[in-house]
Amino acid sequence: MTEGPAAAGQLDQIYEYRTRLVTRLAEQPAEFAELVAIIPDAEWHNHRAPDGATLHQLAAHFRDAEGLAFWPRVQRILTEDFPRLDPFPHHRWSVEAQYRADEPVAAILESFTRTRADVVARLRPLDPVTWTRAGFHPPSGPRTLQFWVERLYTHARDHLTEIRRLAATLPAWTAWLP
Repeated sequence: MTEGPAAAGQLDQIYEYRTRLVTRLAEQPAEFAELVAIIPDAEWHNHRAPDGATLHQLAAHFRDAEGLAFWPRVQRILTEDFPRLDPFPHHRWSVEAQYRADEPVAAILESFTRTRADVVARLRPLDPVTWTRAGFHPPSGPRTLQFWVERLYTHARDHLTEIRRLAATLPAWTAWLP
């Protein structure tokens, strides 16, 4: 193992990366809130995604994936020694299993924001060793806490980007947007 100033510098980079990651996690609810504020309610229910999904379904999906899959995995890794983590059948399982088209998008935002606040509060004080704790995920094998935290971030980021991109194709009412 490398020791000395070079190793300490590498560890500092990892610690800084984790701090930035948690900061970015904390910022995502505001990004979602911005989209909720500028996209008219009716547009959330139009089929816009290439697979036929609505913006509402995309929002419900990434909220559910976080609250029902990723966050529980993080919690188990934090509280159990190398837990066996539950797999889910496919990417959009939550939309098929429990999707409610009548749920207000503001309620989806509120639920996502609440879960994300819990995630961030739990992650901020973690020591470096805790970030290396792991669990076993049947489809993909051993995965660390850091992997699942990165997955939380990138999954929401990708769907927020998708919603933003699809919203940019909306009718002329979007012309005034910055």
